[in-house]
Amino acid sequence: MAHDEDEAYTVRPYAVTGGRVSAASADLPMEALVEATTSTEALTGLTPEKKKILQLATGQYQSVAELSAHTRLPLGVVRVLVTDLAEVHYLKIHIGGTAQDANTHDASGGLSLSLLESVLDGIAAL
Repeated sequence: MAHDEDEAYTVRPYAVTGGRVSAASADLPMEALVEATTSTEALTGLTPEKKKILQLATGQYQSVAELSAHTRLPLGVVRVLVTDLAEVHYLKIHIGGTAQDANTHDASGGLSLSLLESVLDGIAAL
């Protein structure tokens, strides 16, 4: 990685989000997957951080946590930027069931077999 890239992210996080500290959808989980719905070449007037997120999400799904790691921005900042990009339809957010959702529980109140299988599949993929 070039030294110039490291210097690009010395801006304070609140400056990147225009002073906002929470996204419109503050409950955006860090495991939510996002994908770009538009070409990054056609976009003008976006901040470098938003362009980087779109580049990372083009052609593949990226979780909000992965975007945070790749851009070296705090998770809260990435949540705000992802929400901004989704509101203008540059990104599509995919939120799967979590352990807190009623859809992921069986009739007895335990976690559903499909959720447990998904967790095992994810662990096996590591």
